[in-house]
Amino acid sequence: MRRMIIVLTSVMVLSGLVLALADTVFQPQIQANKHRALQTSLAAIFPKATKPQFKQLPIKKMTIYRGTDASGTLLGYAVGIVTNGYGGPISLLIGLSADLKKIVGMEVVEDSETPGMGARIADDWFRNQFDGLNPLQTITYVKNEKPDSAKNQIEAISGATISTKAVLSGLNSSIGEAVSLIKASSGQQESNK
Repeated sequence: MRRMIIVLTSVMVLSGLVLALADTVFQPQIQANKHRALQTSLAAIFPKATKPQFKQLPIKKMTIYRGTDASGTLLGYAVGIVTNGYGGPISLLIGLSADLKKIVGMEVVEDSETPGMGARIADDWFRNQFDGLNPLQTITYVKNEKPDSAKNQIEAISGATISTKAVLSGLNSSIGEAVSLIKASSGQQESNK
């Protein structure tokens, strides 16, 4: 019995050390991959822009990026949102027009939703439904009928209502505050000039 305890304890300690070492060794690559995924998602929000550039605004409450094209013209803003889905956290980027009156894109940066079901939040047909919607009006969903964009509606993913609700919950609870923070930040930037 004592020998079994010693062997199991040794295996657990060795396994823990190997995992800790692997995490330390691969951490720079993990961070580089996350940064690359973020940059790809940011660029996808403004696909028609030539060489878009993004600068994170100095806002502590939320992650917000200001996007410009190669000539420095303001494209709009990208707001980072994290919400809880069926399988765990869902990390989103919501693109806003330069005048903050329309959603211009939505990208799923990271999710743990069920493949073939909730993971369909990353499908083009679902994400494209948000284009042109009013970020300051509550976005709702409909099932088994055509959504009315004038009513700020999208179509829910069949069989994955929890994932649909999670995306809308995160967006509806955060986007109004993000618009206010962007306006306040823009006012500060203007007064600093």
